[in-house]
Amino acid sequence: MVTTVSALGGLLGLIVSLMFLAKQTKAVSEQVRMGNVINGTTGIDACLNNVREIYFKMLEYPGRRAYFYDNKPCPDQGEERERILIMTEVLADVLETGLMATRRIPETESYEDWRDYCRFILEHSPAMRSTVAEHPLWWRELARQG
Repeated sequence: MVTTVSALGGLLGLIVSLMFLAKQTKAVSEQVRMGNVINGTTGIDACLNNVREIYFKMLEYPGRRAYFYDNKPCPDQGEERERILIMTEVLADVLETGLMATRRIPETESYEDWRDYCRFILEHSPAMRSTVAEHPLWWRELARQG
């Protein structure tokens, strides 16, 4: 009789422990999910801030936007060529980072949008196309979009 009562008590203790463990696992799972959402938001936010900085640089020199949105070819020489090539490399870095962040952190829910933006820039910027084509290992994800 004592053995039976002890066995039932142990079984009851095990059941309570398993229920508590299930509740803790659910809470940890929710915390991980929320952490992933925050990481995704932070990642895409950083990329968007970097794009905004590039737009501010475009504002400093009117006409630069056309090199990225209107198929305007990069100048053959001079300071403007250097400015456009530097801006192209910076934008390529930002686009690459955005592609990696949105692919690796699905919680951003922005991979397709970011990919479409990258494709648009590649289609409408001869400077971006040629820069990425010259250095596909520098911007692997971006080169795959072209």
